[in-house]
Amino acid sequence: MEDKTNILDTVTLNAEEIKARAEEEEKEVRKLEIFGEGEGALAKDGGVKYVKPKALYVVICILAGVLLGVALTLALVSKISGGLANLRLIKNMGEYDSSVISELLQRIDAYHFGETPESKTLVEKASHALVDAVGDPYAAYFTDEEYEAYTNNFNGNYYGIGILVQNPDGTGALIRRVYEGSFAEKAGLLAKDVIIAVDGKDITSSSSNDLVSLITGEEGSKVSITVRRGDEEKTFEVERGAVYVKRVETMTIGDIGYLYLSSFSGNAENEFRDAIEGFINAGIKRVVVDLRDDPGGSLSIVVNICDMLLPKCTIVSMRGNTTDPTRYFESNADMYDIDFVVLVNEYSASASEIFAGAMQDNGRAKIIGTQTYGKGVVQTTVRLDAGHGWLKLTTDAYYTPNGTNLGGTGITPDIVVDLPDELKAYDIFTLYTEHLEEDTQLQAAIRELTSAN
Repeated sequence: MEDKTNILDTVTLNAEEIKARAEEEEKEVRKLEIFGEGEGALAKDGGVKYVKPKALYVVICILAGVLLGVALTLALVSKISGGLANLRLIKNMGEYDSSVISELLQRIDAYHFGETPESKTLVEKASHALVDAVGDPYAAYFTDEEYEAYTNNFNGNYYGIGILVQNPDGTGALIRRVYEGSFAEKAGLLAKDVIIAVDGKDITSSSSNDLVSLITGEEGSKVSITVRRGDEEKTFEVERGAVYVKRVETMTIGDIGYLYLSSFSGNAENEFRDAIEGFINAGIKRVVVDLRDDPGGSLSIVVNICDMLLPKCTIVSMRGNTTDPTRYFESNADMYDIDFVVLVNEYSASASEIFAGAMQDNGRAKIIGTQTYGKGVVQTTVRLDAGHGWLKLTTDAYYTPNGTNLGGTGITPDIVVDLPDELKAYDIFTLYTEHLEEDTQLQAAIRELTSAN
C-alpha cells in the first residue's frame, strides 16, 4: 500500500483543552472537532495526487483519505518562547529539559559561517524530524501552511485543474477523466486526450513528480496544456483554482444501483444519503456499495452513514489514550429499507473497514472482494501553542461490533473474489466505466443481489 495512500485517521483538539487536562490531571474525554480526511499530500500541489502505484495514475485534485475522529487528551504540549527558545515538556510528563534546542539555535546563530536559515525554519525542520523519530507511521508535524493544505484535502477542496491522468509513458500522459465542473472541463480538455506538453515543455518522458510540478501553481494562475487528440495537437489555457471532487458516484445496472464511495470525507454523508434516496425514489432497492480503494475518512461520517443502513446496534467501539473506558458508537432503529452488498479490496482501509465490519458483524450485508488493508488505529491532531503548528499521533484503536481489532489483519470477505491480473492496474472509475463486464468482483456482487431475490 506504500505510495497509494496514507491511511490517516485524525481528529483535532484545542490546545487549551490539553493544557487544562494535564494541569488538572483529569482522565475524562474532551469534546473534539473532527477535521477532514487527507490523503497524504501536505504541500499545496495544485491538486495533484497519486492514486496508486499499481495503476500509475495521478489525480490532479487530491482525493483522499482519511481520518477517524474521537476525543483526545494528549498531555504533550510544546511551547516555544523567547525567540523560539525554552522548548519543554509540560508538567507531569517528565523532567527532560529540551532546552538543547535553544542552545543549538544560539550556537548556530553565533558561529555558523555563511547564510543561515531563520530560527523559525530551523525549528520547523527539527519538529518534522522529532515526530518522524517517534516511529509512528501515521504521525506527522504540520506547519500552518501544511495543515491548511491537509485539511483542504480532507474536505474535498483542492487547488488544481480537475483531471485524473495516467503517468507519462514516453508518448505522453493519458487523461483518464475530466471532473464535472472543473477548470479542465471548462477549458475544453477531454478524457482520452494525451498530454504531451505543459507550458511548452515536453512531458512525454517526464516523471510523475515533474508533471505535478508543472501543472500545479497559485490559485487564479493559468497553465498551458498541450494534448494529442487523435491526429491533432491542441493547446488549452487552463485556470488553476478550487476544485471540489465528489465522494460518491452512482449509476444503475439494470434494476440494481451502483454506488462508489471514494472516501468518508468532505460531503460524503450528504452525497451518500442523496444517492440512496435517489435509488429508492427510482424504485431501486438493491444496491452495490463499492468501497474498493477507499482509504477511510472521518469517524463521524462513517458512523452516520452506517446509521442509515443498520438497525439499532453497535457500529464500532474505540479505546486507547483518549477513550478510557471504551466508547461505543451506536445506531438507532431507523434505516433505509434496501438490500445491498459491499465491495472491498486490499486498499479499503480504516473507515472503510469500520463500515464493512459493522455490516458483517451485524449480519446486514455480505462483504465481497479481497482482504482489506488492516488499519485498526486512530490518529489525533492537536494545535501547538502560539501558532507553532500541529501534531498528529496515533492515540487509540478501534474494534468491530464483535470486538475485533483489524490492525494487521483486515476484514475477510464473506465471498472472496479477486480481479483478473490485467485489470488490477486500473482505478475504480476506469473499472466501472470501461470494464464493467470483466470486473469479476462487481459481477459477483450483482449475482449475489440477484440470487438473493
